[in-house]
Amino acid sequence: MKINTTSNLKPKQLLREISRKAPRVWDHIKSFRKAKGKDLPDWPDWCYVPLAAGYSIASDVGPAEKMLFDPILNPASITALATWRVSQGVYRFDTDLFNELVSQPLEGNLPCDTLMRLPEWCVYIETNGLNYEGLNIEGFFAHLESDANNNRKELRLLFVNNTGYNIPIMLHLGNWTVEESLQKVKEEADKHVKSANIKIPAFTKQHAEKIASFLQLVLYLCAENADIPVRPQHTNTRVRMSGQVDVPKEPRVWMVGERIGAAIRKYRHEERQNEHKAAGDTHASPRPHVRRAHWHHFWTGPKTGEQKLVLRWLPPIPIGYEDGQDSPVVIHKVKSPRS
Repeated sequence: MKINTTSNLKPKQLLREISRKAPRVWDHIKSFRKAKGKDLPDWPDWCYVPLAAGYSIASDVGPAEKMLFDPILNPASITALATWRVSQGVYRFDTDLFNELVSQPLEGNLPCDTLMRLPEWCVYIETNGLNYEGLNIEGFFAHLESDANNNRKELRLLFVNNTGYNIPIMLHLGNWTVEESLQKVKEEADKHVKSANIKIPAFTKQHAEKIASFLQLVLYLCAENADIPVRPQHTNTRVRMSGQVDVPKEPRVWMVGERIGAAIRKYRHEERQNEHKAAGDTHASPRPHVRRAHWHHFWTGPKTGEQKLVLRWLPPIPIGYEDGQDSPVVIHKVKSPRS
């Protein structure tokens, strides 16, 4: 399989911008990694650097109150870009798969642990201008955070839009569902608004639904059956004894859902054809239709031992076709030739 590479992608442009504004930023990140578990408290291996590193670097660059609102040199942007820099994976979804995912409801009582299976420390997902609060989001970063104050697990999203100001979103992860995590976002937002005594729009159900659309894309990358022909090798497998990671020269574009997207188009076409046939049918038989896509999860492993959470995305399933059988969309995995 040929993997597209380019240095003109948006996240690469942001890397160059932050390097220009703060040339020593990556040296600071290396120092944090080197001090992990030594001069600094330890943090889990699934977190490349905590947000505390971003705050420390931002305060070194300029006044903290100014850096919090800097378009690029704020703690959230520094941490996300530093984490993405060591893998530089860009995920580009097939259009039909993308539309299926962002339009389906977030339901199924998915445990938060499903979001702990990112293929890399940080991913950048292109979003084709998906709307959030009236802004066209070009893409977003997603990475895991270990809060230095209480060791709380978090999923951090950083929305990139055409205004130049990145939008940070944080979800608490724990022994609850992903849907409940969105409710906790509302509670956290309300708490900060009250403590700061400022007037900002309340976090509503509509906000949660908009964030859920972006979460669907993250969840798909965490799914065991994600349609990525060559699944990325997690960056933590390249950690040297010193704790440092070799940085790739260029981003890697991973094409997501090419096979499943083609299958969805095929069955949508068949669905339209069957609707036309059903319109002229005088019999009262059930009309053919496509059952909507949804998530499925389960635990594997011994009851008394370590268990593994498995997440799978079940694509649209055609129901009631002429052959009398319900046939799910099938993806045949093809072994990629060695390049």
